[in-house]
Amino acid sequence: MTDIEKITQSKYFLSVLGVLGFLIAGAIIFSAGVYVGEHRARYSYQWGANYERNFLGVPGRIGDAPGLGGPGGDENGRPLGMMRNFEGRDFRNGHGMAGTVVSISDNNIVVKDPSGKENTIAVSEKTLIKNGQADIKITDLKNDDNIVVIGSPGDIGVVNADLIRVFNVR
Repeated sequence: MTDIEKITQSKYFLSVLGVLGFLIAGAIIFSAGVYVGEHRARYSYQWGANYERNFLGVPGRIGDAPGLGGPGGDENGRPLGMMRNFEGRDFRNGHGMAGTVVSISDNNIVVKDPSGKENTIAVSEKTLIKNGQADIKITDLKNDDNIVVIGSPGDIGVVNADLIRVFNVR
């Protein structure tokens, strides 16, 4: 048996190798968590310029939820008291939305959702835009078109569209 074989088969060497493997795996998992956290933080940070629109909702709706009841729910699972309108009203979904086209410029579409909030949608060459069964282009969209957008949150507070579906009920 050679010296190298003795070293590689010793319990000390195998223990050190196991600890190093564990540390490397831990570092990779930690790095992945940091990457995801930075991506989410960057998206949220860019939203700061529109704080009032993003978090206070539509003008005139501040204070719509009187009462000081705490978390809980009614028989249908809806929140009570001050948490009554918390769910869904004041927070945007970075992965998609539905609404009416307000304006179209270059590769951006501004969409007004049913609660009156305006959202910017970034369209790329990979974005699929459908009207019924037909594939269309961004230039075929018009103001007041009803659309549903599915995508991912962008770094500057926009939604990067993967799919846009047009629903015109005229």
